[in-house]
Amino acid sequence: LCEILMLRRICSSTGHARAIEALEKSDRSCASLRSVWECSPEIRKCTPLAWNNGDLACSLECWVAPSGDAMARSTPWWKRLQDPRDVRAAALFATLLLIGDALLSYIIIARVPYTEIDWIAYMQEVSGFVKGERNYEELKGDTGPLVYPAGFVYLFTALQALTGGSIAAAQAIFLGVYLLTQAAVLALYIRSRALPPWTLCLLCLSRRVHSIFLLRLFNDCWAMLLAYAATLLLQSRRWTLAIFVYSAAVSIKMNVLLWAPGVLAVLVRLASPLPVLRGLAAGLLLQALLAGPFLAVAPRAYLGRAFELTRVFQQRWSVNWQFVPADWFVDRRFALVLLALHLRLLWSFARFRWFQAEGGVGPALRRFFSRTTKEEAEASPMSLDFMLYILFTANLAGILSARSLHYQFYSWYFHMLPYLLLRTRLPKSLSIGLLLCIEGVWNIYPPHAATSAVFQFLHWLLAAACWSLPAPLPGPATKVLGRRPVHRRR
Repeated sequence: LCEILMLRRICSSTGHARAIEALEKSDRSCASLRSVWECSPEIRKCTPLAWNNGDLACSLECWVAPSGDAMARSTPWWKRLQDPRDVRAAALFATLLLIGDALLSYIIIARVPYTEIDWIAYMQEVSGFVKGERNYEELKGDTGPLVYPAGFVYLFTALQALTGGSIAAAQAIFLGVYLLTQAAVLALYIRSRALPPWTLCLLCLSRRVHSIFLLRLFNDCWAMLLAYAATLLLQSRRWTLAIFVYSAAVSIKMNVLLWAPGVLAVLVRLASPLPVLRGLAAGLLLQALLAGPFLAVAPRAYLGRAFELTRVFQQRWSVNWQFVPADWFVDRRFALVLLALHLRLLWSFARFRWFQAEGGVGPALRRFFSRTTKEEAEASPMSLDFMLYILFTANLAGILSARSLHYQFYSWYFHMLPYLLLRTRLPKSLSIGLLLCIEGVWNIYPPHAATSAVFQFLHWLLAAACWSLPAPLPGPATKVLGRRPVHRRR
């Protein structure tokens, strides 16, 4: 209704008789809105409409007055940065942030010394592959055996060929990876329209994340870039391609599997079985092709190393469990307790948050398998805000129950923190304070019992805040078309 009223004011102020006549006859359906918008070239020029796959994705949300761009320009910029619906202001602000972040990252690379942790070990591990070794147990580096899936091997073999092992050249490539990751996350935030544009600056202020991407060169960076790219594809409802890209992310590092319950929940809520099956087939085929040379030689060695779920990390690097006695930390029962906690968190979020509107997981699954056409699946209501809520809380459940979190693992979820904190009912100042405290914990080296205790307190407080916030579900009279819900007249 707000869109119709705003468009009526525009038509009246510009004096377009055909537009006014079409508007009077409109039943406020999407087709009528489209016809009204298309009836005059002048209106098309002055109304900021966005389209996605031929549907009306967003309408007049960038408008603050019926005079259009002129009035938008007259609105103080600080007010526009407080409006979550002002996509144009958010996009401009995000562009400026990317430019500033690129300059800051260049200065960091130029001024801050590189710290060697895993890059040389990565090069040593893939050197064996280049020389013809296909037994995963024989691929080793200074830090130990290769423990990543096959996609990692091909990726860092390509990086070795491109850089010749040069750290400076690798840093330049990782700078590009960092900026692409930032761009993908900024796009996710803008499209969700859940937070005001000014909050985007919080994504660019992490000292630890800059260090992980630019001064440490971890493989986590590539895995997270592909994970956020897959999320963008989910937002665009490109189910098959999203699953394929998600599988590529898993082939670099298994931590992306923490997203799997959330990805599955989104697919059950929105997709039909056919594109999901196509995506699963494509993802499995990718894994088989990448692992083929290793499976042909020593399948047990590959599966045992690349997908080792029972590996025990050294406690001295654990940011989250330093206060646990050393014998408990390596005890298998401790791992089982954390696994049970993870499953319980996932079930609780799925039953009472993700599938609350469907009445639970069972009814949602029945609806999923009953969908036979793409049109039926696309008619399922879900905002992009809710999609991020599902994916980010699924990942948070994995972080809370992780057996060990090393410093580079902060990249697994840092970009989700502004969304999760600022979407809660907590005061904005408190949310930003919690974000700074979490950042501070990750910047204290070496980890010790007190920082781990603070870590646990902060993250469980975040989980409680996310739980107390009702999931951002659209109303029953809402049909989500691409970017935002369009309310139909009853």
